[in-house]
Amino acid sequence: MSDADLEAQLRWLRDRELIRELPQLYAYGIDTDDWKLVASVFHEDCHVQGTVKTAPIAEYLVHLEPGVKQYHATLHFMGNQYVNVDGDRGRVETYAVAYHIEADDSPHQDLVMGVRYQDEVARHGDGWKIVRRNVVKQWHRGPLPRPGQAE
Repeated sequence: MSDADLEAQLRWLRDRELIRELPQLYAYGIDTDDWKLVASVFHEDCHVQGTVKTAPIAEYLVHLEPGVKQYHATLHFMGNQYVNVDGDRGRVETYAVAYHIEADDSPHQDLVMGVRYQDEVARHGDGWKIVRRNVVKQWHRGPLPRPGQAE
């Protein structure tokens, strides 16, 4: 294997790992209430089609944060992923189960959702950003949206 081939393979592997990490960082940011981290995985021009709202990323996050904070805790379990890299563009689809836990004294049921995050990504500088996200709801148990939450 030539040095150029080895370098190309290493770059491809690095790109795959950086792309794979984007939905993981998103979930970690949501679950740890680190909204700066959540925003960092998206390009500023990203558009999101979510389970409750479709909007440009800045508007989407303004709507998402208070909705998430209504719950006592969240836990996103990220599962299977499919990653495709094609030069400076790529795609990652991530299966997830998202637990939205109510406080012990809440009159509401917990919300548990099975979703697929379908993310289009692009290289930005030395890293990658999500440029378009489609959230596909596979199933849910509990109220969606949460009672009292604006759609």
